[in-house]
Amino acid sequence: MKDTMELIEARDRALEYMMETRSEVMQWFRGDFTVEEKADRSPVTQADRKVEEILRTRIGRDFPGHGIIGEEFGEENPDADWVWTIDPIDGTLSFIQGLPLFASLIALLHRGEPVMGVVALPALGETAWAVKGMGAHESGRRLKVSPVKSLSKAVVGTGDRYCFRRQKSLGLLKHLEREAGLVRTYPDAFGHLMAARGAIDLMVDPLAYVWDYAPLKVLIEEAGGTFQNFTGRKASLSEGTALTGNRELVRAVRKLCAAPGGRR
Repeated sequence: MKDTMELIEARDRALEYMMETRSEVMQWFRGDFTVEEKADRSPVTQADRKVEEILRTRIGRDFPGHGIIGEEFGEENPDADWVWTIDPIDGTLSFIQGLPLFASLIALLHRGEPVMGVVALPALGETAWAVKGMGAHESGRRLKVSPVKSLSKAVVGTGDRYCFRRQKSLGLLKHLEREAGLVRTYPDAFGHLMAARGAIDLMVDPLAYVWDYAPLKVLIEEAGGTFQNFTGRKASLSEGTALTGNRELVRAVRKLCAAPGGRR
């Protein structure tokens, strides 16, 4: 995989995979399934595992030699130049509760950098994709982040309050509630997609993993925005925090992260 045409092929396969897995997810949604607790105390269902199994099988068939990092079944050849990340159901709590704001996520990394990503909202029938250098797209239209530059006028989406507490970032949430125009919880990938659309002005996410952030990083950057961790590192996906939106708002929240009490 060396050029844009091959990245387009990867995108096309990823979109096909998402169409297939949507059918699987929706067979379980608002139905009968068991919920188990993983080692990190997060929930997992049969749907999570089945969807990841399907995606791993399809990737292994179509892209032999590529690595895979998935939420439910771990790493396979993670040091390969080309590595796929999979989050079969991002927002499992929403899925369990019968709320339609969960997503299925897939991305392709080249030497650690996301170059293609797909974010699907199965229950809403919406899918967005981005390829590095080709923009971010959804339903035939190009996505673009909000032009709002003042935090005092911004609609800010956040992860859940317990995530800020777990990451010792409640101070940042309090700063946001004081400084931003409006703060609302838009959890998980749904909030980041809303930031890429410009439906909200900024997303502040205190807790997630590489399989969550990889497709969102390429999506937000191709929508003209910035992906940055709370510490300010732009490239790393491993820290577990993210700010997504236009450059000015991300910079403003980075200042709040660095302010006294911002990370506690």
